[in-house]
Amino acid sequence: MNKTTIYFKYGAMNSGKSLDLIKVAYNYKENNINSLVLKPEIDTRAPGKVYSRTNLSIDSLEVPVDDTKKMMEMIEAEMGNSKVILVDEANFLSPESIDCLVAYVYDHQISTLMFFGLKVDFKGKLFPGSKRIVEIADKLEETTSICWCGKKARQNGRAIGGKLIKTGDTVLIDNLQGKSQYITLCNYHFYTGQITVPKD
Repeated sequence: MNKTTIYFKYGAMNSGKSLDLIKVAYNYKENNINSLVLKPEIDTRAPGKVYSRTNLSIDSLEVPVDDTKKMMEMIEAEMGNSKVILVDEANFLSPESIDCLVAYVYDHQISTLMFFGLKVDFKGKLFPGSKRIVEIADKLEETTSICWCGKKARQNGRAIGGKLIKTGDTVLIDNLQGKSQYITLCNYHFYTGQITVPKD
């Protein structure tokens, strides 16, 4: 009987997903359970690390987004006796990469595969990788952040020149030292495009 469990911890930006991954990895380590931490190489903000906005970080293996053969070769070379795989920014992986990871953990009796990432892009559409994870995950858990109005944020808006935009390339990585071009919004303010508190 296969006891592998696949999780997807998702949420809008600034909801603490990377911090949760770091905490999970630490808890496993405290219990003498080795975990392999992965992130897509497209995330260039902190090379070789999963980085939280709280300034905490953990070493990670950077894997290609679309080259599944290379990705799996890298994982097999680094897996060792790890019983857990933790994946940050999983939304950037291709559906094919997700399927390869799932097949690997099932075939090798890996106890836990945990994906952490965004569910939707700045246009309010599912990332293809996230869609695939939702389809195959055993457990889904939403992390929370808030809109400027105080309601729960569900959308990741991209703001340029003080205005919300919904066109352009899906992937635009923020520089950690620069001001974010993204803002978390509730569904209503994502719909209306209102990104600041109205003046009296």
